[in-house]
Amino acid sequence: MADAVLDSERANADLAQLSAKDRVRWAVETFGPRVILLSSMQRTSLVLMHMAHELDLTNEILFVDTGYHFAETLRLRDQVMRQWRLNLVTVYPELGTDEQETRFGKKLYSCTDGQPECCRMRKEEPLLRHLAEKSAPVLVNGLRREEGGRRANLKPLGRDLRTKGYQLSPLFDWKSSDIDTYTAEHRLPVHPLYAKGFASIGCSPCTTPIQPGEDERAGRWRHLRVLDAGPQYCGINFSDGSGI
Repeated sequence: MADAVLDSERANADLAQLSAKDRVRWAVETFGPRVILLSSMQRTSLVLMHMAHELDLTNEILFVDTGYHFAETLRLRDQVMRQWRLNLVTVYPELGTDEQETRFGKKLYSCTDGQPECCRMRKEEPLLRHLAEKSAPVLVNGLRREEGGRRANLKPLGRDLRTKGYQLSPLFDWKSSDIDTYTAEHRLPVHPLYAKGFASIGCSPCTTPIQPGEDERAGRWRHLRVLDAGPQYCGINFSDGSGI
């Protein structure tokens, strides 16, 4: 289906009636190899990667190695790549972590003025550099309305103005309980840090466990928060307002 004749409103209405797996199937039937799954190795990523495995897809599974990931995240990446025989592609920032620190004279993630640039260089830039080689890619993510913030009004399919393509959120209407049920039913691998109190897992310097009653994202950039002010998202997902 050519983009010029894709009715996004109709597509979203149709996608809302499908299962998450059938949303992924629809995307590949509609856009073919332009469909790329962005994976962070968190719970939703494992669900989507398993669906890709069950659909026997050869589409790229894209992992951005920031250089600051937990060792557990990298081990899980390698495990599922072997177990499910996925076409997993890892991309890297142009600067190593030591090179970045030398260039800027500090650890950018440690301060409020440096964190956005750190996320841009280590997450968004390598992602967009890779996608620039594609023609109007369709980036599949694990975002959900239940996460709140900008994501509360998420639609299954949206334009990504950075790439002139689309973003697809097959799990947009899933609850945390749906993820738990799917994970248990299919015996999916689980990131070991969840068992240690982590709820949202990103780069190791910027991710901590959460306390009972805290929001799932309370452990992200905790060191930069004053009361409720501070970063909420890294901006790698266009719908979070990166605006690149």
